[in-house]
Amino acid sequence: MSRDQIVRVLLCAFASGGLVAATGWPYWQTHPVRGLVAGLACAGFAAAGALLASGGERRALTGRLLLLAAFCWPFAWLVSWDSGPGPALSYLCQGGFWVLAGTAILSYPTGVLVARRYRAFVAGAATVMLGGGVVLLLVSKPEWLGLPTTVSGFGLLARQGAFDVWIRFLAAAQVVLAAWFTALLWIRARWLSNLDRRIAIPVLVAAAALALVSSAQAFVHPGAWTHRDQLQEFYFSQGVIALVVSTALVSGALRDRWWELSAPHRVVRITSSGTSVATVRVALAEALRDRSLRLFFWAPVENGWVDVRGLPAVPGEADDERRWRISVDGLQHPLAIVEVDAALRNRPLLVDAVLRAGSPALLTAQLQAAASANLAQVLAAQERLAERELAERQRLEQELVDGAQHRLDVLARRLHGLTVHTSDPAVLRFAGECQQEVRATVGELEALARGLLPAALAERGLGPALETVVRRLGLAARVEVIPERLPAAVEATLYFALCEGLTNVAKYAEGAAVTVRVAVSDGWASGFVSDDGPGGAGAKPGGGLAGIVDRARVLSGWAAIDSTPSGTQISVHLPLDVPLVA
Repeated sequence: MSRDQIVRVLLCAFASGGLVAATGWPYWQTHPVRGLVAGLACAGFAAAGALLASGGERRALTGRLLLLAAFCWPFAWLVSWDSGPGPALSYLCQGGFWVLAGTAILSYPTGVLVARRYRAFVAGAATVMLGGGVVLLLVSKPEWLGLPTTVSGFGLLARQGAFDVWIRFLAAAQVVLAAWFTALLWIRARWLSNLDRRIAIPVLVAAAALALVSSAQAFVHPGAWTHRDQLQEFYFSQGVIALVVSTALVSGALRDRWWELSAPHRVVRITSSGTSVATVRVALAEALRDRSLRLFFWAPVENGWVDVRGLPAVPGEADDERRWRISVDGLQHPLAIVEVDAALRNRPLLVDAVLRAGSPALLTAQLQAAASANLAQVLAAQERLAERELAERQRLEQELVDGAQHRLDVLARRLHGLTVHTSDPAVLRFAGECQQEVRATVGELEALARGLLPAALAERGLGPALETVVRRLGLAARVEVIPERLPAAVEATLYFALCEGLTNVAKYAEGAAVTVRVAVSDGWASGFVSDDGPGGAGAKPGGGLAGIVDRARVLSGWAAIDSTPSGTQISVHLPLDVPLVA
């Protein structure tokens, strides 16, 4: 708090307390302790009003209402004077104090009266306390209220019967208002955020006690309406409880201001000792006093949101009235979504300050969450790939036994028979070469069925291995592969992925012109299979093209399938310095 604000608070407090001393001077001469209590109560309301009025737009309404109440209530002690219109004015000022203070408490600490039920209470309280006070002055005489006949402002429509009825009505109406006021305070406490509730509960409880006790005294002791001494004692008992209310208001305003100033520093202090996703969430939840706070982080690789565990998550609907979702943007992409209690909408400056203080930690946590999401996807891809390879191996083994291997064995026996029944050297040489080729083919099929790399890839590299596949599939393909050898895991992944792409061309784009290309740039190895076929290719769950995506993800890479009516391109991109995740 600045020096000017402190001076303003002290001036308002002294002015209100001094006004109490002046208005109730005839009574304070014989009851100085009661005068001190009444002065402190009014000074407390004035100090709280000045604190809140200078605390920003959110608190301005509550602060101004409390200031008006603090300078209205002292005039209730004009009832102590024996002449003039002061005693008549005191009844109206007492009613005005209740209306102003009640409205201020109902708007505390958010500074707004949004719900219709609060506005209805204010209208009802003003009608009973102010309108009822005016009617009381019209139908009564000074002596009926225990005042000297020398005071003025009473009795224009004085009727004893009307006066008695109106006194009973006002007493009952105030009990109803007190119960209504207490119910509204309870409802308000339920809808406050945890942060506001910690500050407001002492004030709300003390205000409810003041309303209930005061209305009960006025109803049970009707003499407070007709004897000035009892009325002054009644005012004093109100002042004792009001002193508790004003003390709670001042304490709450100071604690609220202190928390707003310290909350950002609290975030920095908690996250400076070690930044993790869990630490960032705890720091933000502690600063905002919201245990229900949730965090969602943007995972660029996944192109979606993940939770604090790195699992895919979908933030709730933006129009949920019970939750408030704040987007935190990074330099190139969204950073995080912070989901808090909707009641914190009333504290936008505090929330903004806390998020600004925690933005560096949020960036670190986002990187950790994205890494966890990537790892989870890699492990899931590994599992899917292992399952797919097992199923494919079993299928190939069965096909080898039932089909291809059996036919190749028959062919090998026929070639052997040919060598037995001929003596032509050219035929013998050709038959022998065919037999060797058949045996090599059977061996490679068996190796593939067992999940092993083909000999061409292990011995000669990626280019010759892909050329062999192109020849066997009968494709008109141009193969452009760098001669340098790549890491074994990268070569194997590129080989199987590009073989899948070539197989797709052989199945669905027969006769198309095909280009197979492998290049290295900026620490990444990229493989492409392009054709000018009819398109229509897509990564269906469980299909061969989906396996390309999974294989790339296992090595922290990525794959894309771009298929249009003018052709299809399958691309695989793998980092050269990322080992296989185990």
